[in-house]
Amino acid sequence: MKRINGLSRWLNVLLILTTFVAYLSPYISPSTFWPISIFGLGFPILFILNFLFFLYWAFRRQRYFLLSLCCILLGWGHLNSNFGFGGSDATSEKNQISIVNFNTRNLGHVYHHKDKKKKAQQIEEFKKWISGDKTDVFLFQEVTSNQIKKINKFVNLPHLYQPESKRVAILSRYPVVYSGIIELNSISHLALWADLKVGEKKIIRFYTLHLKSSHLDRTAIDAVAAGKVREKETWSGIWGLIQVYKKHASARVAQSEKILEHIQKSPYPVVVGGDFNEPPTSYVYHQFNSQLKDAFRTAGRGFGSTYAGKIPLMKIDYLFYDHRLQVLEHEIDRQPFSDHYPVRTLLTW
Repeated sequence: MKRINGLSRWLNVLLILTTFVAYLSPYISPSTFWPISIFGLGFPILFILNFLFFLYWAFRRQRYFLLSLCCILLGWGHLNSNFGFGGSDATSEKNQISIVNFNTRNLGHVYHHKDKKKKAQQIEEFKKWISGDKTDVFLFQEVTSNQIKKINKFVNLPHLYQPESKRVAILSRYPVVYSGIIELNSISHLALWADLKVGEKKIIRFYTLHLKSSHLDRTAIDAVAAGKVREKETWSGIWGLIQVYKKHASARVAQSEKILEHIQKSPYPVVVGGDFNEPPTSYVYHQFNSQLKDAFRTAGRGFGSTYAGKIPLMKIDYLFYDHRLQVLEHEIDRQPFSDHYPVRTLLTW
């Protein structure tokens, strides 16, 4: 028993030190020292393990539970970005706007079923979902102009901003006053902005963005997800995933800096939605959250994961809003229409 307690203490200390490194990831750019950001990716798992150690020591009535408790409390701000407790104190004003941010992944989960019956069923379910709530503004990523046409048959919104061949779009109930592109050297990875006239004297600037994807190898993810820790392929896969993330993390920093510089010059309140391909414990997230407000932190509930793929508990899709606006509701709508979940937000002013 003493040997078990001794091993548990050392594992607990190692876990706490690893978690402290993860806490640093929002403040150190991957361009400066990329390994720190790797630890940030694992924050949800690290937090859960610390909580289990807390319960373990508390059940055994040993004071070591204080170590895990202190670690948990020091990272509470990071927890609030990953797990929502709800409770927006905003009141329902006269002016409201409903927004959906959604990486559709080219609607592959909806229209590309080989089984015709399942395809028809999925299309019908998608139609009911997307037309069910009267959304005012859609911020799309990974969507072609043909797919936008299919979507707009269901929602029938009059105003669209999607430059030719680009795979991000803004579909709106409100007219577009001005608009533009922030090029990131890709037809899929870029940012669009549009000034929407949402009231007689009110204009809000909306951004939809898709930052550099890591293009993670699916075979490697499968090997890691299977948990075959004794097999060489698993560790080779893990190393491959790390190398890919390292390669693209710095690119996302440069992209986000370019977008934030544009946001700072906006004469209007801004709303930013997109697929950031970064978790809340990342440098990129911290840069946006320091200038804007994360709707999930304000009004989200439960786990904030927005990625429906094989990497668990990943939150990489966000809706940020200006301090001059307020959030009434925020929901991660866990629908099977993409490998990303739609994010729905209700704002007021």
